[in-house]
Amino acid sequence: MTSTRHHRGARRALRHLTTTTAHARRAFSPADLRQLEAAVREGERRHRGEVRIVIEASLPVRDAWAGVTPRQRARTLFGLLEVWNTHEHVGVLLYLNLADHAVEILADRGIAARVEPHAWRAICETITHGFAQGVAIGPVLEALGQIHAVLAAHFPSDGAPRANELADKPLVL
Repeated sequence: MTSTRHHRGARRALRHLTTTTAHARRAFSPADLRQLEAAVREGERRHRGEVRIVIEASLPVRDAWAGVTPRQRARTLFGLLEVWNTHEHVGVLLYLNLADHAVEILADRGIAARVEPHAWRAICETITHGFAQGVAIGPVLEALGQIHAVLAAHFPSDGAPRANELADKPLVL
């Protein structure tokens, strides 16, 4: 490993070590989290998809040091939270990593078969632009609305009652 890579890894690990859940609570107040939960619940009435939000202050330091990317972490959480395990395979994970100012959207195979990856990237940019401006809740709500619009276009509600398969409440790690 070159000293530059080592230095970058150490800097990133330190950033993740010093970014705590207190940072997440400052970025997203309890009222903000309730607003996100309501937006997930209301949006899911328009389509058959299931949306799960994870707000992670930082990676475990060993993962940050090892170079685990936000995308890799999102994949791990996608599996652990069983976002893949919805009836129609229409789960979507919106993952926010505050230490890296990173956003990932992962969609289950039912959605991935119909929605191009560039659609998700554009939505992620809405949030990362907000992070760069020091704003969190507004851009996340806007992005969530965009996610719901994509899901409603491809998986509109059929009006039948259905179980809520994934928690609407954002998970803060």
